[in-house]
This record gives sequence, structure tokens and C-alpha cells, in this order.
Amino acid sequence: MITPKHIIAITVFSLFSTTASAAESYSVKALLMQALSAPDGKARGIVEGKEADAIHTATGASDPVRAEVSTLKRFKQEGCSRLAVKLIQPNTPTKSGTKTDFALNYELNLCQNGMPPTEGMDLGEVSKIVGGKHD
Repeated sequence: MITPKHIIAITVFSLFSTTASAAESYSVKALLMQALSAPDGKARGIVEGKEADAIHTATGASDPVRAEVSTLKRFKQEGCSRLAVKLIQPNTPTKSGTKTDFALNYELNLCQNGMPPTEGMDLGEVSKIVGGKHD
């Protein structure tokens, strides 16, 4: 059985593997990039592709997956923000046989270049971890 943790993992890992596909349907990555460049820091749309397929499989619902992305904080580093993502799968069957909206919420720090901001990172510590030198 796929749990919400599995959905989060599938969604996060596939964030950067798809691109915008149609006028109103997007990958989560495309919506994140839209929010980063939007004056109001927001983006919304219907999610298609691997992310939507994974959620449909996990929930057993077939309605379109909606996404809402908003900016929580803009970093000093140009083009970088903390984003809140909400994925909504309407009409998800429950164990009791009723239907409800399933929502998956998460936050991440992201820059327009696809990397996290360096603001607040201990770059010396990061280089140790990346270089394989752990204390």
C-alpha cells in the first residue's frame, strides 16, 4: 500500500524530471518556477505527468490533481524563495467508502536555477559531506 510518505517521495523525486505540457496542465517543477518568477509569488494549475500518475495510483482517484504554490519567504539571494506546495486530489475514496479531498502539503527552498539557496548553509560542512569527509 502506498502511504502519504511514498507520495511525498515520489513527488519530490519526480519534481525535476518533467516540464510544462499544456496551457493549463503543468509539472510541479513548472509551477515552482512560475511561482519563483511571479510578482505575487504564486502559481496554480492542474498537474499532469509522473507526479499526477503517482498520486492517482496511490489514492485510487482519477480526478485531476490540482496544485497551489505560494511563496513563504524570499531570500536575499536573487531568484530564491521558500515555497509552500499543496497538491489536492479530489474525490479520493476512503476506507469507509466515502470520498474526500486528499491534500499533500510540503515546503522547500528553491532558486530559479533549480538548486537550493546557499543562504544559511554552512558551505564548509556541505563540502565535507559532498566530499565524503565526515567527522
